[in-house]
Amino acid sequence: MSKNVHPISPPEYSGPGPSFDGGPNTGVYPGAVEIMTPDRIADTTPPPAYDSIFINQRQSKPNVHHDDRNLWEKVHEWFEFSVLQQIIWLGALAFAISYIVFGLKYAGHCYRKKYDGKGKTIEEEDLPLFMKAEGGVLCALVLYVFFWRLLFICDRRRTHRINKADLEGRKKCGGYLFFFCCGLCFATFVLCIIGATKVFQFHDVSKNHTLKCDQEFYNFYHDAKIGQMMVLIPYALYVIVSMFIVIPKAKNWFMRHKWRQWASLLDADQDGIISSDDMERTNNTLEQLRLAIGDRRTALNADAQKKWWNDHIFKRGTNKHISVDDYVTYLEGIYNPADMRNKMRPVITGFFNFFSTPDFRKKNCILAEEDFIKFWAILKNVDKVHCRNIYIRHFLNPSTMESFLEDFVALVSYNDFFDENTIRVHTVLKPPRSATCDPICHPSFCGV
Repeated sequence: MSKNVHPISPPEYSGPGPSFDGGPNTGVYPGAVEIMTPDRIADTTPPPAYDSIFINQRQSKPNVHHDDRNLWEKVHEWFEFSVLQQIIWLGALAFAISYIVFGLKYAGHCYRKKYDGKGKTIEEEDLPLFMKAEGGVLCALVLYVFFWRLLFICDRRRTHRINKADLEGRKKCGGYLFFFCCGLCFATFVLCIIGATKVFQFHDVSKNHTLKCDQEFYNFYHDAKIGQMMVLIPYALYVIVSMFIVIPKAKNWFMRHKWRQWASLLDADQDGIISSDDMERTNNTLEQLRLAIGDRRTALNADAQKKWWNDHIFKRGTNKHISVDDYVTYLEGIYNPADMRNKMRPVITGFFNFFSTPDFRKKNCILAEEDFIKFWAILKNVDKVHCRNIYIRHFLNPSTMESFLEDFVALVSYNDFFDENTIRVHTVLKPPRSATCDPICHPSFCGV
């Protein structure tokens, strides 16, 4: 059965119809869009070119890892941690053992005697005896160095903290060990030079001399002495230059490294420029420290915060940014080892006032390991394992907020890199070395 379906028209629209107020195009249907004439097209702003979309974008600031080590520091660090250093000392040990063995084997088989006019012996040189003495001193030096390094390795793996009395005892003992090592080095060098003189001039005899020497022993001693001199003399020059020329200059280099570390704490975005934006971000970080480990109930007022930045950081003028290099140069200009501590103490004290108070620091409350790790995680995002290791090895038991402030003062004031009291904060901020890290490269490229 079929049905007839009749189409039904939609209902008429009952709303308001399109209005027309007699615009410029009177011949156009009132509901149509206004026609774009050439004049109107010329008045509109053209769309941006394709390339300009990328050119006009704001470039983000790179994260700068500035390596301010000079060539000597890079070579020195590479040499100290390289396999070549171990090969040299193992070679020296092999020389020492061979000297002792050959000296015992050929005892009495190589000597030279000098007589006076009456046939009386007035001088006698026994090369095997001298060779044994030289080998014994060299062996003592090498074993002493190995023992010293073993102590250093054990100290690095120490799992307990030490107190101030223990530190003073370690410093005194370390001083004795250092001078004893210097004595052994000097004796080794002197005996090496004397031995070379004896060997190379052994056959230069006059008619009043009697000479007897086993050829195998003499050839070995002669050739071994040449090889020893080729290694010992450059190494001795390296040590002498390091101790008497480089170390005085290295103290200034060390201070620049520490000043840059301090500036990096203020350069929040690590772009090499301390700006007002860095000030705000650093203030927020210090506020997080106040909430996490500080005792200050309320934040430091905004005027006091700005005053600290303008007085101590923005040295180019109020709220004017300053590069890290310029700030380090400023600190270098005011540096005087005698009174740098007095100059920098107000700077560090003001920094600590962001998250603590003088009254709280006077209470000498203990800075626990958890708070120490939390402090560096918030301030610089330092690895927890690295923080824990540094806390155990370098920070005394007990540690307080006041002593922590003194460690920061030492960071920017003292240049003695042999003093444990001056390197604590520096060791925290210095990236740890990894096994695959090339020390000639900057530590930031070592994947640590």
